[in-house]
Amino acid sequence: MAPTKRLHYAWIVLIAACVLNIVSRADSASFGVFIDPLVAQFGWKRGDISFAYSLAFLAGLPAVVIMGWLGDRYGARPMMVGAGFLIGGGTVLLGTIKELWQFYVFYGLFVGSLGNAAFTVLLPVIVTRWFHRHMGIASGIYWAAQGLGPVIFAPLFRWLLETRGWADTFSVVGVVVGGILVLGSLFIHNSPADKGLTPYGAEDAPEIPPVAGAKVAAPVRLREILRQRIVWVLMAIHHVGCAGHAIILAHVVSVATFQGVSGIEAAGVLATIAGTSVISRFGFSVLAERLGGRTVLAISLLGQGLPVIILFFAHEAWTFYLFAVIFGLCYGGEMVGFPIINRQFFGAKAPLSSIFSFEMLGAGTGMALGGWLGGALFDMSGDYVWSLLASFLLGCIGLPLALSLPRHKKTSS
Repeated sequence: MAPTKRLHYAWIVLIAACVLNIVSRADSASFGVFIDPLVAQFGWKRGDISFAYSLAFLAGLPAVVIMGWLGDRYGARPMMVGAGFLIGGGTVLLGTIKELWQFYVFYGLFVGSLGNAAFTVLLPVIVTRWFHRHMGIASGIYWAAQGLGPVIFAPLFRWLLETRGWADTFSVVGVVVGGILVLGSLFIHNSPADKGLTPYGAEDAPEIPPVAGAKVAAPVRLREILRQRIVWVLMAIHHVGCAGHAIILAHVVSVATFQGVSGIEAAGVLATIAGTSVISRFGFSVLAERLGGRTVLAISLLGQGLPVIILFFAHEAWTFYLFAVIFGLCYGGEMVGFPIINRQFFGAKAPLSSIFSFEMLGAGTGMALGGWLGGALFDMSGDYVWSLLASFLLGCIGLPLALSLPRHKKTSS
């Protein structure tokens, strides 16, 4: 009798990574639905509230770099378990806030920066390590799962806040989220070698060589890679791309309610963006493996910038939902390709977690800038016109940067 073929552990890692990806972003992906309740309950300015969103990314910058370094050397699991406790505990503490500085500490530091750093920088790289065959599909599934977070949690948070109040909402969500994160992290292994395995599909396929354009085929030291122009261009692309869509993600709910859309319907706009982005998160990951970063990043930046024009004329719920569908179809593609692109440019033997962590510096500063800028421009002008214009222009700036990357050359697998 032929031996039964066992499920490769790569798929277990992928499932666990998807669950962690969804749950770890429960608070951060739902930030837009917090603004109106905080304004109503405490009378805080929107720019001041939005600063917590920016603080989460700014304070997370050193944490992201440190997590990338630690992940390459000591493995991801201990950091993820600790991060799970931080996110769960920070979420519970959010239910106790009375002052603005408490919101900054519990959301900006515990949940948004220190907690999210481990999952943000380590998980996507781990997924690429576990897959040789179908790496683009596996990465696409992982990134698509991230889009489900706001679909689940944005309406849930809004409903809980309106029916149960601030304290009960965060107490319940914090305990559940923290428990899932800690347990889910136990299934993660840094690489197949940790379990005496090879990556899925590696036994019958040669390693994909780096893309032409990188000066070092398989650099060992991070400082050698950081001398290359490609790294800094990728960081800049991630910065402006994230700044552009952070304005939308942090403020589209308030933009809609400012135009008279109900709170639940406005939360649905954010959920629709996230749900539609599942398509681009999956599809653009697959395309990144086949077409390379130049094409994929150019399409996604153009596709997330142009739909913002719709919001200048949106006054009814259906126009916001139309925008959400179009915007979501491309915005998710801006972030998902970087782990695959890095492997194409620098090779599998490069310190990929560290490289990705530097690119996340660009993303983090971009998200911080966009999240704060959307609220600050509203406070200055009294409406969201300048905020939307800034989002549109940032997408335009990113396009020539993407087109400056080397062209992708297909390699035989």
